[in-house]
Amino acid sequence: MNDPRIAENSPERPGGDPVCTNCGDAIEIESWHPVLAETDADGSFHLYPFCSSHCRDLWNHTRTINPRE
Repeated sequence: MNDPRIAENSPERPGGDPVCTNCGDAIEIESWHPVLAETDADGSFHLYPFCSSHCRDLWNHTRTINPRE
């Protein structure tokens, strides 16, 4: 995980409040929010929550330009 946004805003951070993977804003878990899921090269499953479709699209665009290693 070399993307600093993901490392700092990881949804997998135990005990942390849910935050947007892209911008770090708090996510209200009582309402619907977009997520992306992937399985990495090690076979681990990851869910990435976002505060809005706009943040999801920005994060996806950035990953396309600068893919994670």
